Amino acid sequence: MTQAIYAPPLLTARSIAQIGGKRSWSEPRPANLADAKALVRLKIALAREAEHMIFDVRDRGELLRRTAAELNAAVAGERGIFVLQRIGDLVGYIDVRSVCIEGAAEFASFNLAIRTRWQGRGLGTSLVKSAEEWVRRRGLLFLIFHVAVRNDRAFAFYERLGYTVCGDVVAANKESGVIGDYYAMGRMLDADEVALA
Repeated sequence: MTQAIYAPPLLTARSIAQIGGKRSWSEPRPANLADAKALVRLKIALAREAEHMIFDVRDRGELLRRTAAELNAAVAGERGIFVLQRIGDLVGYIDVRSVCIEGAAEFASFNLAIRTRWQGRGLGTSLVKSAEEWVRRRGLLFLIFHVAVRNDRAFAFYERLGYTVCGDVVAANKESGVIGDYYAMGRMLDADEVALA
């Protein structure tokens, strides 16, 4: 006789939000100045666990000043920082900002990071959707960002969301501060979507 083992299904961000109680968290929300210390704690945790992201966390005071400056820019509308929170702790964030590439100002770029134990539950997708909405509201047309060549999981994730490689692999370069080889990935937002935002 075989015994059935019950394994609860993985919860998506939406299903977790619907459950309420201890396992609930908010949908992505804009970060504010009150999130500075929590965002610093998240960056420190991510620096320990993330193989492909690099945060300089040696000087906690400087990290807090940088984070506060980023949040001030977000409050001013110069960038969008969206966070996911679980019982008071931030578990992921995305930081999106407009960038000028070769004189063209239609671009935006982002950094996305989620604590390892919360990956694979739809949280990254919801954060990317928040960033895409921020980009559309500003009338920008392209999203472009870097993914480490060895980060197969992130590469597959972005491909599922419609992003593709834009150009050649960029090699590590100590002079520019690039630690490892990376792809530039991106996607053009549908012009009709941008016009409707």
